[in-house]
Amino acid sequence: MVSSRLRRVEEKDASRRITIAVFGIIGVSVFLLLFGVKILIGFSLLVDRIRGGSTPDAQQQTIVLPPVLNPLPEATGSATISVSGKGIPKTYVILYVNETEYKRIPVEADGAFTMSNIPIDKGNIAIYAKLIDDKNNISNASNTITTTADRTAPKLTIDKPENNATINDGTHKVTVTGITDEDMKVTINGRIVVVKSDGSFSYQLPLNDGENKLTIISKDEAGNETSVERTVTYQP
Repeated sequence: MVSSRLRRVEEKDASRRITIAVFGIIGVSVFLLLFGVKILIGFSLLVDRIRGGSTPDAQQQTIVLPPVLNPLPEATGSATISVSGKGIPKTYVILYVNETEYKRIPVEADGAFTMSNIPIDKGNIAIYAKLIDDKNNISNASNTITTTADRTAPKLTIDKPENNATINDGTHKVTVTGITDEDMKVTINGRIVVVKSDGSFSYQLPLNDGENKLTIISKDEAGNETSVERTVTYQP
């Protein structure tokens, strides 16, 4: 009798295990049916990334390096400027002047490009560029180059000598004095003159016997200049 009871208990345990196994198989099958494909795709992509591969979308994206612009003069008196630089061949360079797109031109086969006759207003000018390829991949901004547009000629006043003055003091020299704006370059007949911080200057210019023409020029960094002429006669 005890043996019969043990047999019935074992049969119940076996039946329970079989039922659990069947439900487990059904559950795993349903899980794999619903989520297995996504898991396999994700695992495949992960393995591909680990091996150094990339997705089709990533393969189509190209990193375009930014161009490099050549520097501009610190100041200019011109109404236009030229900008040159280097970039990747077979791309286009986009030029921005004070944050506004100005123009697009192709980069040459050697990587060089130049934009000429770019109109500029007065004041500070900031310029940068980007590259764009035939798939519309665009680079980051290049270095920013700057200049100052100044078309105002400097002031220049000559105190001495008076025009048509006669010099006969035996020195064979004439003292030229005057005043101009600060930070100007002054020349007298091509000779560089020291300009003080207040814009004043004084220079002794050697003279030849007879009539001498003096050309005094004051020029700023932008190339704007003002010229004054004097004629003096030296009599020994």
